[in-house]
Amino acid sequence: MGFISQKKVAQIYQCPELKNIVQDLESQNLIPVRQRYRSGAVFQKGWKESDLPFIGEQIGFFKKPQECKVLTVFTTKGGVLKSTLALNLARVSALHNLKTLVIGLDIQGDITNNLGVELNLDEECSFDQAMNNIESIQGLSSYFNNQNELADIIKTTDLENLFLIPETPELAALNESLSNINRREYWLRDKIINRLKPLFDLIIFDCSPNWNKLTTNALVASDILLSPLECKINNFRNFKVYQKFIKEFKEDMMLNFETIYVPTKYSNSKKLSKDIKDWYQSNLKECLAEGIPESVIGEEATALKVSILEHQPSNKIAKSISDVLKEVNFKLCNQNNQNIRIEPQQVSL
Repeated sequence: MGFISQKKVAQIYQCPELKNIVQDLESQNLIPVRQRYRSGAVFQKGWKESDLPFIGEQIGFFKKPQECKVLTVFTTKGGVLKSTLALNLARVSALHNLKTLVIGLDIQGDITNNLGVELNLDEECSFDQAMNNIESIQGLSSYFNNQNELADIIKTTDLENLFLIPETPELAALNESLSNINRREYWLRDKIINRLKPLFDLIIFDCSPNWNKLTTNALVASDILLSPLECKINNFRNFKVYQKFIKEFKEDMMLNFETIYVPTKYSNSKKLSKDIKDWYQSNLKECLAEGIPESVIGEEATALKVSILEHQPSNKIAKSISDVLKEVNFKLCNQNNQNIRIEPQQVSL
């Protein structure tokens, strides 16, 4: 089991005063007691990785909402850090001891892969082994077709408080099947979210960049829409169409979810990129004051299947992502809840 130093823990949770309060927290049994471990040629004190959520709950910046919140990460353009944003939000939430569920709705499967659900296929696999591995991962489609119970399609991850309903190739068929049922826009809300809200603190939909029936379902079930806005001219040109589309959709469906825009992939050293970011922040009241700049650190963290704060907590991009998540968390904790009916039958995990 790996250990994490006190210094790195303080960086992950953006808590430089930890060194001054750690003994009091330990003596009051508010956090686990540090253990000695060997790091190279020296011994130092730190915590096991499994201790982090309990520490984050006490000293972290991401607070638990009074009731479960549902958030959709969506925009109509790919490559804008959508799944990166979802990954960081999910892992940081779980590291603050919030019970978090990610529901993948993108057939590309980025968030499923990023959260560590892999098929473990290689060229040495036989055909039967490959098919068994593929069929072992069930998702929303199998639940829709009554092949699995809801609890059976919820997968664990490397973090105790982080769960996933993975993407599978059958999502495309599920998207089309929704056309054939009554209340087609409400299936996710009525059959999934209403049953799971009593069990989680935060539920995150990671959508494809295409507007489809699954996206519509996610938005109907959500309290907040989180949209990354790439700070490049093509995305800027498309933004007003996207904004108008979301506004009309909310009005037509009589929805009241809140929209949050996050500037992404900007560079302050490039005038056009900086000007676009400044325009977003000056003209959109829903735009966050902070954003996520271009950085290879983010790509490295995603490749390692961890958040930026876990990977490089001392890097300046870690400060950017924590500021973004602080703003998102403030919205989550201070928003009025939607009136969503909870079905009597719940799910046990």
